[in-house]
Amino acid sequence: MTFIALLVKELRSRLRREYSAWVIFAYLLAMGLIGLGFLLRANAITVGYQAYLLRQIGMQLYALLALVQLFLIVFIAPAFTATAINGEKERQTFDLLLCSKLSAFSLLAGKLIAGLANALLLIAASIPLFSLVFFFGGVAPSQVLSTLVVFVMIALVAGTFGLFCSTLLHRPTVSTAAAYIFCALWMFSYPIVTFLTQGNSLSSNSRWFIWIQWLNAWNPISALNSTVSGGQGGIVRPSSFPLHLAPWAAFTLVSLVVAIILFILSIVFVKPNPAGRFLSWLRRLDRKSTPSAI
Repeated sequence: MTFIALLVKELRSRLRREYSAWVIFAYLLAMGLIGLGFLLRANAITVGYQAYLLRQIGMQLYALLALVQLFLIVFIAPAFTATAINGEKERQTFDLLLCSKLSAFSLLAGKLIAGLANALLLIAASIPLFSLVFFFGGVAPSQVLSTLVVFVMIALVAGTFGLFCSTLLHRPTVSTAAAYIFCALWMFSYPIVTFLTQGNSLSSNSRWFIWIQWLNAWNPISALNSTVSGGQGGIVRPSSFPLHLAPWAAFTLVSLVVAIILFILSIVFVKPNPAGRFLSWLRRLDRKSTPSAI
């Protein structure tokens, strides 16, 4: 089996299920109903159709839809990859994949791309809902594009961590629970740490302040908040970030690095006995570095 064959097989098995269609339907229905409820409430409160009121409604609708989609992606994305490898082991088909010509990179890349395809399809399906805010104004196309980039990075990190859990843990239920716990800590770690350290001596410590900023740079809620405010918002001021980047741009860079690290660790742990293979690699490296006796 080649990489293309594995990818086509995974995409067909995932996207042809009736379950996938119902997930997209429920996803768009939830976002549509929430947006419709907000518009009905805003129409009942506002009087007249002044331009500034319409812009305010558009900005609030955009922020609401973005926040709802953030939680939906975090809730749905790990489920697509958290059982990719240990699910094969549970169905006793993993040994067949190991005996094929697939490398560890090709195996994991095919599983990851197929899992992310579902999440990316949900993001693409929600674009028409986000385009409704342009009828009200107050939101620039660059804000919507930066929001989509943040959503893709969130899906990438959540999917990669789910894949890592599926290679590290043997039971699918345990790996799924670990992936959701990580996503919850990822979203709410910065507000919790900020709340616990507020008013303490740690908040005035320069080293601790730098770590707080890096934690904020990788916080999905802060990155999304910066796109809502035109790339200049966030939970803290963007000028306090060491690299002087917009929070959503810093979030993108850090997420790419974390996703690459998680994918490399998944490659290490996907084959049997990773510790033994690492020790044998060290022995071979030591033999090459040691000069042979004449």
